[in-house]
Amino acid sequence: MPTTKERADEASKILASQLRQLLTQSPHTVTSLAAEVGWVKSKVSKIQNCRQTPTEEDIRVWCQATGNPDQIPELIAAVRNLDGLYIQWRRMEQGGLRTVQSSFHGLYEDTREFRIFQHAPIPSLLQTRDYTTAHLTAIMRFRQIPDDVADATRERQSHQRHLGDGTKTFSFIVSEAALHAPMLPPAGMRAQLGRLLAFTDGRSANVVLGVLPLRAPRAVWPWEGFWIYDAREVRPDLVAGQIRNRQPSDVQAYLGTFERLAQASAYGREARALIEAAMP
Repeated sequence: MPTTKERADEASKILASQLRQLLTQSPHTVTSLAAEVGWVKSKVSKIQNCRQTPTEEDIRVWCQATGNPDQIPELIAAVRNLDGLYIQWRRMEQGGLRTVQSSFHGLYEDTREFRIFQHAPIPSLLQTRDYTTAHLTAIMRFRQIPDDVADATRERQSHQRHLGDGTKTFSFIVSEAALHAPMLPPAGMRAQLGRLLAFTDGRSANVVLGVLPLRAPRAVWPWEGFWIYDAREVRPDLVAGQIRNRQPSDVQAYLGTFERLAQASAYGREARALIEAAMP
């Protein structure tokens, strides 16, 4: 799996390549571009050869000078993405799992539309307290980090208050496999699946729950679970960490993926039947 540096380096190379292409397709040379915008020639060379990361203002100047002002939003998003592209939970976990959970507060507050797909486990916003405790305990043991599971559980459970915020909407797609993953003993799993059933009756106006059947024909096969926050950021989950990606084209790709998964998913009575069939 790529390291943090490898991911950042790859993103930097892609950005430099895009800027170099804009320059190549324009009437400018390295020398004439530098002269027009008042930069030293070496700065243009370093940016296009990935030896210097451009600032947002550099992007604006480059795009305007090469006749590509329409590229400014996408390329500025790429620059911003370099700083927060890859989050290694190892670093955050040094402060305990509670620190990781509390890091989501601002993101949850600012988001109005959530789209969430998970193979497993059950998404955190739909977990019972016992399920959350078991899940975080498994993470704590796997990561070999200090045990603050009780505090982390309270923190994660507190996020569920957003489900009752009428200004927010939540669209969940859960793989059928997650229903059968035994995170808890049978009684605990029955309680967890019972909580999911409560979101299949249509009574919650702002929460929609779909179940992706294992045998459902589908047009896309994402290997990772992901959370989309409005249409501005996507957070895919990986074993070693999480990517927070704000690149507009990438976010659009995940939005399209979510729509196709939704088309293949079961809702209402069909989703309820799949959940009930998974009851231990």
